[in-house]
Amino acid sequence: MVTDDFYKYQVWYFQILGIWQLPTWATDQQRRLQSMRFYLILVILCIMLLLFALELLNNISQVREILKVFFMFATEISCMTKLLHLKLESRKLGGLVEMMMSQDFAAKTEQERSIMESARRAVVHMRNFYGITSWATASLILLVPCFANYEELPLAMFEWCSIQGRICYGMQYLFHSISLLPTCVLNITYDSVAFSLLCFLKVQLQMLVLRLEKLGPVRCDLGNEKIARELRECAAYYNKIVQFKNLVELFIKVPGSVQLMCSVLVLVSNLYDMSTMSVANGDAIFMAKTCIYQLVMLWQIFIVCYASNDVTVQSSRLCHGIYSAQWTGWNRSNRRILLLMMQRFNSPMVLRTFNPTFVFSLEAFGSIVNCSYSYFALLKRVNS
Repeated sequence: MVTDDFYKYQVWYFQILGIWQLPTWATDQQRRLQSMRFYLILVILCIMLLLFALELLNNISQVREILKVFFMFATEISCMTKLLHLKLESRKLGGLVEMMMSQDFAAKTEQERSIMESARRAVVHMRNFYGITSWATASLILLVPCFANYEELPLAMFEWCSIQGRICYGMQYLFHSISLLPTCVLNITYDSVAFSLLCFLKVQLQMLVLRLEKLGPVRCDLGNEKIARELRECAAYYNKIVQFKNLVELFIKVPGSVQLMCSVLVLVSNLYDMSTMSVANGDAIFMAKTCIYQLVMLWQIFIVCYASNDVTVQSSRLCHGIYSAQWTGWNRSNRRILLLMMQRFNSPMVLRTFNPTFVFSLEAFGSIVNCSYSYFALLKRVNS
């Protein structure tokens, strides 16, 4: 039940969106309905990207209008990447849930159960907080036209008819609202699952460190046999963790890399947009919308980088954990196993992006923020 909270609602949402593998007992009708939902959302996202691209071409000479389009265009590119990647890799990623529910990753002691419960609470609180703030931001984007006397639409898309007419405005506003819904749900679901998987991975590393530190002294030959068995169990457990880490990396590598690149465009466009606003000119509500969206975007990339950094930190403690065991009285064979495991643990786990030299970490988050501000400062100076 504790493990369920790491993924159960998100997997349910993925199945509604049609991008997660259904259980083997699912009927043919359920599979057809899932395919229909996926293609419906795919068509909506394709239409949105097309309208954004047309609006971009129409205002190619106006910097501010281009950046207004990038406000959501980059976000939709990221969502499209998540949608297609999860659909294409759904068979492999289905193994994530199976591994999480296996006995290999079950807590064995009260201390391990306490660690698991603490991580579960953190995951649930983060999921609820991120979901509420994302829905609030989406609602604010849709409500902004109410403060502008319905003279503009929520999203900077190509207008296929004049919004001066009530019917045309209502139809386009309805399409914007319907289009924004799957985008918001997909972002909330994917980012919270990524954070949950990374937290679960960190918990497994913490439990392995505890088991290594508790390897006790040897008082007889039977004690050496027991230590040898426990060392082999820990080695097998670590191999399972590495397999799980590879699946988690498959889950976040492509969408996460695209999201980092798109976040630079979003942050630059939002900073430039805010620099041209003024409360004195009646732009308070627009400034509030942009600021809140900016914070949500920063939080979106921060949670993945922070959780990935935690995984790296915990994996770096494995070598110290096994060295902390009372190994001085072990026989030569066990000490040799100990040395081999220390050499294996000497390389911390990292989750890599497209670029093998660039990993998801707090350093990457700081680099993204610094890069975004540098581009904004350059753009502002060129257009001043």
